[in-house]
Amino acid sequence: MTVQEKTEKLHQKVYDFLLYIYPLLAKYPKYEKFTLQKETRCALLGVLSDIIKYRKTGTKSHLYSADVQLQTAKEYIRLAHDLKYSAMNSQHYGTSWTKLKEIGEELGDIIEQIKSSK
Repeated sequence: MTVQEKTEKLHQKVYDFLLYIYPLLAKYPKYEKFTLQKETRCALLGVLSDIIKYRKTGTKSHLYSADVQLQTAKEYIRLAHDLKYSAMNSQHYGTSWTKLKEIGEELGDIIEQIKSSK
């Protein structure tokens, strides 16, 4: 599979995860609306944005940026789970973690493929 095909697949996975997580984020406590909820959403949108930027420019630094944003989103979701927000119960946390892990693995594979092609 080419890097282009992999990034298209990754783009769709991130988009699908956003569709999954948005309703959960909306259920965070109201006092988190402009903090953890917003930051989680921004980190995940940042991943999507950086993938789009990479697809348009071919600049691999966008992939590294997406990786950082992804790790940040993972930590925010973990924090919501540890704070015992009902929207991030064990079931949702497990599903989120699995999906984010898959996204991270695919992103890592793309980065490694680009590194080895030099």
